Amino acid sequence: MTPETIQRRLAAIFATDIVGFSRLMGADEEATLARLKALRAEVIDPAIAAHQGRIFKTTGDGLLAEFTSVVAAVQCAAKIQIEMATRGAADPPERRIVLRIGINLGDIIIEGDDVYGDGVNIAARLESICETGGVAISASAYEQVRDKITYRCVDRGAHTVKNIARPVHVYALDLSGPGSAAAAPGRLSLPKRPTAWRRTYVAVALLLIAAVAGTYFAAPETVRRLRSTVVALLTGKPAGTADVRAAIAVLPFANQSGGDKRDYFSDGITEDIINALGRFSGVMVIARNAVQEYKNRNATREEISRELGVRYIVQGSVREADGKLRVAVELSDAASGTLLWSERYDGEGKQVFEIQDRIVKNIVGTLAVKLTRLEQKRVFAKPTESLQAYDLVLRARALISRSERGANREAREMLEQALKLAPKYAEAYVHLAAAELQRAGFGWTENPEASLERGESLARQALALEEPGANARAHALLSRVYSSTGQFDRALVEADSAIQQNVSDAFAYALRGEALLWLGRLDESIAASEAAHRFDPRIGPDSTFSLAMALYAAKRYREALATADSGLAQAPEYSYLHAVRAAALGQLGNTEEARKAADQVRRFDPFFRVEAFGTRFVDAALKTRAQEGLRKAGL
Repeated sequence: MTPETIQRRLAAIFATDIVGFSRLMGADEEATLARLKALRAEVIDPAIAAHQGRIFKTTGDGLLAEFTSVVAAVQCAAKIQIEMATRGAADPPERRIVLRIGINLGDIIIEGDDVYGDGVNIAARLESICETGGVAISASAYEQVRDKITYRCVDRGAHTVKNIARPVHVYALDLSGPGSAAAAPGRLSLPKRPTAWRRTYVAVALLLIAAVAGTYFAAPETVRRLRSTVVALLTGKPAGTADVRAAIAVLPFANQSGGDKRDYFSDGITEDIINALGRFSGVMVIARNAVQEYKNRNATREEISRELGVRYIVQGSVREADGKLRVAVELSDAASGTLLWSERYDGEGKQVFEIQDRIVKNIVGTLAVKLTRLEQKRVFAKPTESLQAYDLVLRARALISRSERGANREAREMLEQALKLAPKYAEAYVHLAAAELQRAGFGWTENPEASLERGESLARQALALEEPGANARAHALLSRVYSSTGQFDRALVEADSAIQQNVSDAFAYALRGEALLWLGRLDESIAASEAAHRFDPRIGPDSTFSLAMALYAAKRYREALATADSGLAQAPEYSYLHAVRAAALGQLGNTEEARKAADQVRRFDPFFRVEAFGTRFVDAALKTRAQEGLRKAGL
C-alpha cells in the first residue's frame, strides 16, 4: 500500500473473547458452538449494532469491532457483560460462557473492510489482561468517558503488554452501578473473586477509616456515621471518594536455611511482616493465605499484581545457620516493573525482631506512608526476649495451618513449652487459643465446650499482656468463640476491635460479616464479607457461605447463586454452599436445576434438615425465607 492510499481515522476499538474457550470446546464441542451462536445472535451482535458499532473481524471465540463513539463502545460493553452474567448465573460453572472486553481509542489504518494498527493491537492486549467478566479500557478511552457514563472507572495502573513499546495505563469499569442486577459482572480486583464489588473500593476505605477512628480519636457516633456511609454506598448512593492506600502483597520469603524442615521459619517471618504492615491504616496488605500459592509457583510480578489486585510486591529470602541470620528483601512496583528498594540484613539470630522492624520501616518509608505515633508504638514492639520461644511459636503456627488432628496436638505441646520459657509471651497464648478453637471446631475433643472456654480464657490472657502484635488476633478469636455460642452482638464487638487493631485482617472481616449476617444487618454483612475476600481472595468457604447467605437473605438470588458457585469451585463438598445454591435456584423458579442442587445437598450431607437451616438468624422472617427456598427446591 502506497502512502497516498493509506486511510487513517480515530476510532474506538472493541475487542472481546471467551474465557477458557478451548476447555469448553473440549468438554462439548457441539453444545458450546450452539450456545456461542445463540449469544452472538441474541446478545452480542444486536448490542453492537444498537450502539452503532461495526464488527470487522471474528475469530473462533472472539471478535473486533469499531465505534465512532467511545461512550457508545463502553456502554455497549457494559450492556453485554451484564446480560452475559444474568444469563450465565444459573449455569454450572464448568459450562458458563464468560467474556473479557478491552476498549481503546486510537488511530487506525483502514484497508477495505478490515482495520489495522496499534489502536487495534492495544484493544486486544487490554482484553487479554482484563478480569474475567469485566471491561478494561485504555487511558485515551477513559478521558473520553470519565464524565459521560454512569459507571465508575477504577485505576489499575500501567501495564507492560506484548508487542507494545510503552506501558499501557488501564482502567477497569465498575459494572456494579446503575443497570446491573446480575451477579459478578466487572470484577475489579481479582479473577476468581466470588462476587461483584458493588462500590467496595470506596466502602472498604471508609470502613477502615471508621475502624481506626474508633480506636484513636473518634467518638462512637462518628464511627457509626462512617459505617452507615458504607452501607449507603453499598445500597446505591453515589460514591464520593476512592481507596488510595498502597496495596501490597508480601510473597513467601524463600527458605535458604537448608531443607524443607526450615520452611516454618521463613514462612513465620513472612507472616510477621504481613501482620506488622497490616497494623498501618495507610496500607492494604493481602493475607498470608492468599500469597502462599506463589511459594511454589513461578509467576511474574505482573501476574501477581493482576491476580491479587496489588501494585506493590515484597519478596525476600531468609538464611539462618549457626546462630547467624541473613534476610534479603526487595520492594517493587509491579505496575511499572521498577525496583523501589532492596536491602540485606545480617545479624545474630536474636536480632530477628529488630530486622523485621527495620524491614517494615523501610517499606512504609519508601511508600511514604504516614504513621501516627500510636501506630509506630503498636508495630515496633518487641514480643519476647526468648528466641527459643519464638521458634516454637513459628513451628506451632505452621502445624496449626495443616488442619490435622495430630499436628494440632503437637502444636499445643510446643505452645505450652513456649509459655514455660516465656510466661508473658502473648503470641503463644493467642496461638494456643487458636489451636483449642480448631480442635473444638473439627470435633477432635470429647468436650468441645471446654475447648471453647479454654480458648476464650487464653485469648483474654493474651489481651491482658497488652502486646500490640497479638491483640488483633486475640479479639478475632474471641469473636469466633461468641459467634459459635450464638452471642452475635458480643462477636461483633470483638471483630470490630480486631479490625481497629489490624485494618487488613481478612479473618476479622469474615467474622464481622458472619455476626452481622445472623443479626440481620445484611448490607453491612455483605460489605464486611467482601472486604474479607479483598484481603484474602482465597479465604475459606465459611466466609463465602456468609456472603452467599447474606445475598440470599437480601433477595439478591442471582448474586447468591454466583457466590455459592465460586465457593464450591474451591470446596466442592461444602454442603451449606450447595444448600444456598439450591435455595437461590428455588426462589428463581429454576425447578430442574434447583432439584439437582438439592440432590447435591443430600449427597454431601445425608442428614441435612431443612428445619435446622437458617435457625441462627435472630429475625424469624429471615429464617423462614432461608427454608422457603429449600422447600421450593424439593428438600
